[in-house]
Amino acid sequence: MSPPAPRPARRPVVLLVGVVFRHYRGHLLSAVAEVADVWLLAERETTWEDEHLIGHTVVDTSDGAALLAAAREVAARHPVAGVLCWDELKMAHAAMVAAELGLPGEDPDVIDRCRDKHRTRRALADAGVGQPDSLLVASPEQAGVAADRIGFPVVLKPRALGASMGVVRADAPGDVPAAYAHARAAHVSIARRYHAGVLVERCVEGPEISVDSACAGGRLTPLFVARKSSGFAPYFEETGHVVDGADPLLADRGLREVLRSTHRALGFTTGMTHTELRLASDGWRVIEVNCRLGGDLIPFLGRAATGIDAAAVAAAIALGRAPDPRPVRRHTAGVRFLYPDRPLTVDKVVVHRSLLPPSVVLATATVEPGERVAPPPEGHVWGRYGLVAAAAPTPRRCQEALETAVGAVVLHSRVEAAEGAG
Repeated sequence: MSPPAPRPARRPVVLLVGVVFRHYRGHLLSAVAEVADVWLLAERETTWEDEHLIGHTVVDTSDGAALLAAAREVAARHPVAGVLCWDELKMAHAAMVAAELGLPGEDPDVIDRCRDKHRTRRALADAGVGQPDSLLVASPEQAGVAADRIGFPVVLKPRALGASMGVVRADAPGDVPAAYAHARAAHVSIARRYHAGVLVERCVEGPEISVDSACAGGRLTPLFVARKSSGFAPYFEETGHVVDGADPLLADRGLREVLRSTHRALGFTTGMTHTELRLASDGWRVIEVNCRLGGDLIPFLGRAATGIDAAAVAAAIALGRAPDPRPVRRHTAGVRFLYPDRPLTVDKVVVHRSLLPPSVVLATATVEPGERVAPPPEGHVWGRYGLVAAAAPTPRRCQEALETAVGAVVLHSRVEAAEGAG
């Protein structure tokens, strides 16, 4: 355990659960530290995070008892007033800690209802919320029967993962065995492993969006809409997002009603959510609901486009305060994630900053020399070698800036020996 850093004034302490990935979540830590003192409960020693922390505890966050003991130790020494987490796989244990300490937060069972996609489907079906037809399966043979019953094309996905990990499309019966194997093989050590662990769902062909929302006192407030770009079919790898502060969907009554109905069905009343939807020919379909802030820099884009600081909103809710998430501007912000065209080992990634347009707000490598990167299916989020983000007054100027910025980030790979050489 590290000693606390000196503080100029007494502020409420927020326990933050989970490692902070600098490229994707560092901005959230910085924003929370602006409104509260932060003590990090994480699996490793801290480095760059220290300037934003009053202290940290190294603990196995997958061990609920150990995590709670660590939280109680911190609370005995500091005025802990809230628990915050934005890591999909640690949300349930974070909710348990908040409940045990008597602090604001969502019921752990509601968190599990969002984390377990099969439970989500059952809750939404009982409430009559629009969603894809979905069947839970435990074998390739069951997947084939389910796909025939639903009708092709179908999507197969793991029951309890996020970020499109293991999600794959099958267009015909012959595609199902490999698709099932891909979905079943996708796993993260901390995630729950189910015997029946794959969902077969109708493929909704319409455009995909996500909505980050704040829930406080049972009141749902949509903050911003992100439009997703996907690639590497038949996989659904997220290659970019765009947030427009003037997006007409923010005023779409049908979308708002679906969001309200979805949260009522799940019983979600306290915290942040990231709801993914597709617009079918006959209305909105809920793809999934994540009980956290959006990933892939979406909160960063939301702040750049609207001025709404979702991390500060999340901190306010965790502290039991009423958030005030009003937009202050209507710009457009977007991000592009950069993938190699083949598996390779990185020599270096060079960002030619002199080539970046003024509206580029972030351009960085996401890997270190010597790391291996690959496009799907071998790679996933960790298959990216860099990213660029821009913010501009109009969608067109934002897209133009992103196109230019992509060319300013150059990947150099190491020469690898031919297979079998030597």
